[in-house]
Amino acid sequence: MSTEHRMKAVLEDYFGTELTAEDIKAFQTRILHGGEWLFQQDEDGDSLYLLARGRLQAWRKSTAGSEPLLLGEITPGDSVGEMSLLGNQPRSAAIRAVRDSLLVQIDRPHFDALAASHPSLVTRLAANVVNMTRQTETKGARFRPPRTVAVVSLDGSPESLEFGRSLATEAAKRVHTAQLDRETASAQVSGSGSEDLRDWIHEQEDAHELVLFQYAPGDPPWNQLVRRQADLILFVAHHSSEPDERIRELVEADYGAQHALVLLHSDAHRPITGTAAWLDACPVDFHLHVHAGHDEDLARVARVITGNAVGLVLSAGAARGFAHIGVYRAMQELGIPVDWIGGSSIGSIMGAAMASGWDMDHIIETSRQCFVKGKPFSDYTVPVTSLIRGQRMTKLLNEHLDFQIEDLPIPFFCVSSVLDDGGMNVHRRGSLARALCASAALPGVIPPAVIERRLAIDGSVLNSLPIDLMQKMPVGKIVAVDLSSQKTYQVDYDQMPSGWRVLAGRYLPFFKRHRVPPLATIMLKATEIGTLGRMRELGKRADILLQPDVRGFGITQVKTFDQIVDAGYQCAIRDLEDWPNNRQTG
Repeated sequence: MSTEHRMKAVLEDYFGTELTAEDIKAFQTRILHGGEWLFQQDEDGDSLYLLARGRLQAWRKSTAGSEPLLLGEITPGDSVGEMSLLGNQPRSAAIRAVRDSLLVQIDRPHFDALAASHPSLVTRLAANVVNMTRQTETKGARFRPPRTVAVVSLDGSPESLEFGRSLATEAAKRVHTAQLDRETASAQVSGSGSEDLRDWIHEQEDAHELVLFQYAPGDPPWNQLVRRQADLILFVAHHSSEPDERIRELVEADYGAQHALVLLHSDAHRPITGTAAWLDACPVDFHLHVHAGHDEDLARVARVITGNAVGLVLSAGAARGFAHIGVYRAMQELGIPVDWIGGSSIGSIMGAAMASGWDMDHIIETSRQCFVKGKPFSDYTVPVTSLIRGQRMTKLLNEHLDFQIEDLPIPFFCVSSVLDDGGMNVHRRGSLARALCASAALPGVIPPAVIERRLAIDGSVLNSLPIDLMQKMPVGKIVAVDLSSQKTYQVDYDQMPSGWRVLAGRYLPFFKRHRVPPLATIMLKATEIGTLGRMRELGKRADILLQPDVRGFGITQVKTFDQIVDAGYQCAIRDLEDWPNNRQTG
């Protein structure tokens, strides 16, 4: 499709009306090269830009000394600069090109003249602004799947070179995919200039939902061209290869595209180790593991790059968190893949077991052994800093989940709260057991954990349901499990009975039995109350929010393990059975 036709198609789709050749003259085209800024925050402006090809990023200034905040990405068909055009306001964010991009521009005088003959343009533009604002407020910024991906072999191994072809086949099961290499391009392009080649690549992008570029070792012109056209660059290497420090230069030389590392493994039965060395040498936005002969690993990469990956977010809830296991079991039975897992407090522990690649029976039996027979909530001590010592919990986590987070076969993160300044730790690398100890350190019940020589406590203090963090991961759909209380309860007394009266009602005849929550429950509920409103807002961002009926179980009622697991299972089977994603291919 020529630039003129592409421009006309984008304009008519955005404004919802047919435009004449004379109307089109009010607009201009602008080429923005990868890494180039369209405008800066707080600049004056009176132009609207529509993205016809390419990808842009929106950045906002942060507090003094902090890094700028990435607000989101703009993909073809989106617009920027609406408020400056309509309200004469300064730019609210800075806009930078991720890769070479084609924009359509109109300034206020030309737009006013065009609106006089097409009044509906103003109405449509205002509606687009309102819809975009509402979407951002209710759903937040979401991962925008790439339209163009470059697959780069870092080690030149046969496995990494073959991976690109296998990925193209797998991606084609989900979206209309074009696989482009130097030989294919040379055979299709009659002209010899780079402009002819670039135009042909643009035609492929217009005609397909996804374009996969294959790097050509020893062909710098082709490699530089595809890097300038890529939304995402996948660096691929066999895990046994030695990471080369020159990789960092390759990553940092790119213009703004996202980077991901795919590590290939020959033995699916050998635990993954040594990923940290690769991430130190190759600083990427995310990484994935693929085992030879394990089709689900390859399918996960395909779902990520096509926007079909599923993220599972698991909330706090102490013993009620066993319901997460039931949810996971139901998702497996319904054929719903889990590609990314995030959690807080007990949700982080249950999620870590899932991300470890254990089968369902192993997850259930190990969890039962640890929490029912291991009795981590009965490790009582002198209540100086906590009701229980936490040593049983630490021992169990070190015994069963002594991994590095980056080595987990399924991508995982969890959160904890920094005790001194109220900051939040997002654990994506390092010791899994240590991160889980911090994420589940319920204030007053379990002692704080030490993370980088600072005290950390339960993640639920700041974020009981980290959907907002999952939105930053490369997932297309989010399933969240909320175990917070959804109902109110009334007591049968006018004032809180004393501890002696409570004890007398429990153990002595003829004394009234009072229904009062135990101390651990009060502490958990106090923590939950602080983030309850936030949880409900975040819950709206999930594509589906599961709320198992666990209100009848106490937070330390580990003996009801099987009943709590079943509550999660029944909820998920009911609510996910007709979910559109449960029939997607692999």
